[in-house]
This record gives sequence, structure tokens and C-alpha cells, in this order.
Amino acid sequence: MEWLCRVRGRLKKGPREVQTVAVAGDRVRFLAVDEKDDPPKGVIEEVLPRRTRISRLASRRSGGQVEQVLMANLDQVVAVQSLWDPVPQKGFVDRLMVAAERFGVKGILILNKYDLMDESGEDPAWNYFEELGYTVVRTSAESGLGLDHFRTILANQISLLIGASGVGKSSLLNLIQPGLRLRVNEVTEKTGLGRHTTTRTELFPLEGGGFIADSPGIRGFNPWDIDPTDVGDYFPDFAAGSGNCRYRTCMHRDEPECGVKDDVVRGRIPGWRHEAYLLLLRDLEERLDRTGRRR
Repeated sequence: MEWLCRVRGRLKKGPREVQTVAVAGDRVRFLAVDEKDDPPKGVIEEVLPRRTRISRLASRRSGGQVEQVLMANLDQVVAVQSLWDPVPQKGFVDRLMVAAERFGVKGILILNKYDLMDESGEDPAWNYFEELGYTVVRTSAESGLGLDHFRTILANQISLLIGASGVGKSSLLNLIQPGLRLRVNEVTEKTGLGRHTTTRTELFPLEGGGFIADSPGIRGFNPWDIDPTDVGDYFPDFAAGSGNCRYRTCMHRDEPECGVKDDVVRGRIPGWRHEAYLLLLRDLEERLDRTGRRR
């Protein structure tokens, strides 16, 4: 049974570090107000502790001090990238997978619009994510490529789909479960970006078991609650090299005798991957300098 609930006012009072009190996937206690309405109505009295979550820094207006929880109590986060129009963003995937590592959520990568890939071929970076142990699935809403594999990955899991507008999240879900009838839109020629067709994160039950949340399109992702000194721990490909660093507190940046930088020189870690780490490290340090908070 579905209930239409509002959040109790006292839960929203006072200073908050979280943008929204309750999000998709939350388990709550609520008080029935009118069971005879259609749908029945209630009031959320308590949000129960979260098993997992995926969070990012809220908009700049928050001053870097407010957490935006995109979804709670999920098993896996599914980053959807189109291989063409709009162009894929490795940096976005890097940061989302860091957040997945941080919060103990499985990271999945979907490469959509495979039928539109140009003659230059696929970026070898995507194979690298597979080598790191992430599940990578090539799909095409046009030809049906990879849909059975995608459906299997989602079965009996609680999943969040996330990616920029226009990458085809809603189109893929409509093909996997036509009854959802999610709105889709095309990429605009002027900007090369998609228009927002999903306006809020909403959780849907899947016929094969499990739940899926389709999130509004986002292009940037700044992970929440990561200390700059810990960020290297969430890059699994740094683990072997870190053991060869001269300093236990090595940040893999300017220090001498750094095992991670040595792996980059030797080609064990791609240069673009180390650069993604350095950019994230810089952003986290700037946030700490600006707010004085290790979030």
C-alpha cells in the first residue's frame, strides 16, 4: 500500500547539515492521519538510521556545509554514461565511484548509446574500470544491446541510476520495464546536453525483484564526508603502490619516493586516473580551507 506523507514540522526545525530530511530509500515511522483517503495520508515522525547512502555536496548556495543525500539504503549506484551525444565524463565516474567506495555501495557503470559510437572506437579508460573490478555494461536503447545483462544486474537489488540529462537513463528503464512510462527527451543541438525530464528521485519496484530509482540529471559530483588525507584509500588501484611510499602519510602528489607516482610512470596506473585523484584532492582541500570542516 502507498501512503502520501508529509514530514513532521519539528524534524525540519533548527540548523541542519542535510539538505532534505527524508529521501528516496529511507525507512521511516509515520502516523496515520486519514486512512480513508485515496491515497491514505500520514505524517512522518522519524527517519530510521540509514544502512548506506550516496551523498554529494549540495549547491554552492550552501557554502559547502550542507550534504545532499541522493538516496538511502541502496545496494548499488549505477553511473550511466552515453558514448556519444552527450559526450561521456570520466571525471564524473571517478568521483561517483569514490563515493560508492566511501559509503560501502557497489559501483556499476553503464555505457549507453553504443550504436552511436564513432569510428575512433571506445575510450580505453572504460576497460580500465573493468580491470578495477567494477561491472561495466555496454547498452543501446536503439538496438537492445546489453539490456538482458542490465536487467540481471538490477534484479533483487536496490539501485540508483545517476548521470547527466540525455544519457538515456529513462529510456533504458522504459525498455526494461515498459510499464514505468518514464518521460524521455532528446539532446539539444545548441548545447549538446539533455533537458531534465526527471524532476525528482523516485523509487520504483521492479518486476524481477528489487527497486530502482531514476534521479534527475546531474553533470557534477563532489563527494561528501571525505577527508583529504583519506581520499587515496577510495582509489582501489592505488593500494599496491601506496605500500611502497616512503612516507606513511604520502598524498601521492609532491612527495619523493611515492609508490603511486611510480606506478603512473610505469604505466600501471593511467595518467588520467592520477590526475582525477589530484583534482578531487584539490577540491576537498579547498573546501576544508573555506569551511574549516572535513566534509
